Amino acid sequence: MTENSQNGDGNRQKRAKTYDKIHNWLFVVDIILMLVLLCGMMYGGKTSFSFWLQDKVSEYTGKNPWAVTAVYMAVIIIGYAIIFLPYSWFKGFFLEHKYELSNQTFLKWLWDEVKSLFITLILAVIVFEIFYAFMRGAGSFWWLWAAVVWIVLQVVLGMLFPVVILPMFYKTTKLDRPDLEEKIDELATNAGVKVLGLFQINFSEKTKKANAALAGLGKTKRILLGDTLLDEFKDAEVINVLAHEFGHFYHRHIWKLMGVASVLAIGGMWLADFILKLSAGMLGIGAEKISSIATAPLFILALSIFGLVTMPLTNIISRYFERQADKYALVTTKDADSFISAMERLADQNLANKEPHPAIEFLLHSHPSIARRVEFARKYK
Repeated sequence: MTENSQNGDGNRQKRAKTYDKIHNWLFVVDIILMLVLLCGMMYGGKTSFSFWLQDKVSEYTGKNPWAVTAVYMAVIIIGYAIIFLPYSWFKGFFLEHKYELSNQTFLKWLWDEVKSLFITLILAVIVFEIFYAFMRGAGSFWWLWAAVVWIVLQVVLGMLFPVVILPMFYKTTKLDRPDLEEKIDELATNAGVKVLGLFQINFSEKTKKANAALAGLGKTKRILLGDTLLDEFKDAEVINVLAHEFGHFYHRHIWKLMGVASVLAIGGMWLADFILKLSAGMLGIGAEKISSIATAPLFILALSIFGLVTMPLTNIISRYFERQADKYALVTTKDADSFISAMERLADQNLANKEPHPAIEFLLHSHPSIARRVEFARKYK
């Protein structure tokens, strides 16, 4: 490696550390905004903004709880998106362009935000309609039924993602690389992976970042390769990236993670029930008001706190699975050099901090750092 290339890599990593640091602080800002917003909406109990909004909605929709819930959630979600649009622009558009990771124009970015808002709105209305229907009619164990619905929804979304949701944001086409397809088919066969096809995703239209994934469940399972990966990486590196993804399938990580998520869903829903009952007394809401959609901020707050508290645990499990998938890739391909170069290229192209602070990695990262993954491969070699 020449001195100039070393300097270039050093400058790239310096930018990556700054980019990572900004996102870590934005994570803190997100938490603060969430706490302030949700607590502020419930401040005053029966006289809070949330109950005022529910009353205003019911003036137009009548007392039908299904209609009130749908309109209330629509107002909250659309209002949030509009109020925090400048913040979303800073995070999703300005920073990505500042660090030369995005190819999107502002209008195309805005259109993606509108589509995301539409999907969020549909899902939120469906979920909260079901949850609050359980609160009204399923008795004291409503939270258990809610957890079951949440688990089923995750499975359904996993099946729909590659065939319904992803195409709304990215163009996908059949992969047309016969030599590479033959290698991937052999790799998939060894891992016991049955897929409907190999697809190329047009990432380059929006981003310079590279990625690959084994997405979908059951009959929607497919291999997805970003064109940014195919164009910039050697075939051996692409194979190593995919071998890692197949490692997740080989070790049944998807189902294991769904099992963990199911346990957490039950715990989170139980906590939500506990906090709703506790807060009803503290805020003077009254037990009979718990099942009204105006308590949604408390419900979301409880689940958010539970998610934050359990995040380190889920990340520990996820990092362990990632190490297993890395080992599978190294054993299967017997090409540690290509694995290492693929990791280095991904860090460079995606502007990933190779060596985050250990505390940050422990608390926030679902993957081991690039430096740890490269060191693991070198030791394996």
